[in-house]
Amino acid sequence: MAVANTKLLLKTFVLMGVVYIFVLLSAYSMFKSYALEENQAKLQDLIMHNKALHTYVEEQLKPVIYALKDQGNIDKDFFDPKLLSFTYMSRNIMQEYNKQRSANKIEEIHYKFASNNPRNPLNQANAHELQILKEFSTNKRDKHHEHMLTNNHEYIFYAMPVTTNVESCMQCHSAPQKAPKSLVEQYGDKAGFYEKVGDIRAFVSVTMPLETEFIKMRRMFKLFASILLILLLIVFGIIFYFIKQLDHKDAKLLEQANKDALTKIYNRHVFNEDLENMNNQRKSIGQYLMIIDIDYFKSVNDTFGHATGDIVLVQLSEIISKNIREHDKFYRIGGEEFAIFSLQNTLEDAIEFAQRLRNEVKMFSFEKVGFLSVSIGITILNAHDTGSKFFERADRALYNAKNTGRDKVNVLLDS
Repeated sequence: MAVANTKLLLKTFVLMGVVYIFVLLSAYSMFKSYALEENQAKLQDLIMHNKALHTYVEEQLKPVIYALKDQGNIDKDFFDPKLLSFTYMSRNIMQEYNKQRSANKIEEIHYKFASNNPRNPLNQANAHELQILKEFSTNKRDKHHEHMLTNNHEYIFYAMPVTTNVESCMQCHSAPQKAPKSLVEQYGDKAGFYEKVGDIRAFVSVTMPLETEFIKMRRMFKLFASILLILLLIVFGIIFYFIKQLDHKDAKLLEQANKDALTKIYNRHVFNEDLENMNNQRKSIGQYLMIIDIDYFKSVNDTFGHATGDIVLVQLSEIISKNIREHDKFYRIGGEEFAIFSLQNTLEDAIEFAQRLRNEVKMFSFEKVGFLSVSIGITILNAHDTGSKFFERADRALYNAKNTGRDKVNVLLDS
């Protein structure tokens, strides 16, 4: 894969990873908020049922009991919390409700009436609850909810005030002397008295553990995360496919820009770039430039035609390509002119290498043409050389080889 496109793919992968993490964090927050809101709604509905029970007791049940008292069917001092105490009824109903939850392996909820002067000590409001009750009494709010963390366990707390005192409430909550004697005998003459019509004497609260709800939420979140991951992987796969297609096109364009169209070896453009980048950093190994020219190539074109000449160029390129080493670089720099950048330990090694190439060409029978020869000019990169000076010296060495009989290797080490 092309370097530029590898970086693009890596950046895409990192970006998608960041997006994935960001979406997961946002989604988790949303899932959790939704779970809290849903459970707040459940608790609100539960308390509203409780308030409906209060209304039923006050408006339906108590009038029947009081009427029976007035008719003399029941002792006027009769009081039984099972019939006349809404808080008693509600607490017992909630106990049964928790039994049902436990039977179904659901965590129990904590239910409480919080009052500043309750008859049952279980309903005594703590400091926090007193503050909430004060806000309810002054109409600062009509409901209260909190998300709490206690002993590494999360809870949701929801509270609503009970229905305000009405006239029927006063028979049991105004003055002790007006209350049924059996009530005073059970609870005394202090707690639960001296209230007025319109007072909010208590609020009902539900505290529910969230572990079970959050387990459900996390299960849904994991499903969401898995689906999102699969979708992102699919998207990444599509991007990877198109980048690979882009790489393929880039490789073709790069080959067209850097390779000779006929021989498929490096072209003059690449040669000029490499020539300018030559340096003298290698101290123990010399950098040699070899210019190769086919002897009497013009006569090949004139006699056999340019198509055959092209075949000769291709076959020559194949011969040399098979006989150079991996770190040598081979170019076509003109019509029948080629070049090699080669690293050699000594001048003798460079000459031996060039002679071997010359002999390989000389022994090959080219299609339709037969045997041909090449002339080779060699030079070594000197410390003071520029790219053009380096090339000009190798070109003069080639010129000397051609002018002194061809089919030979000529060396020119300095200008």
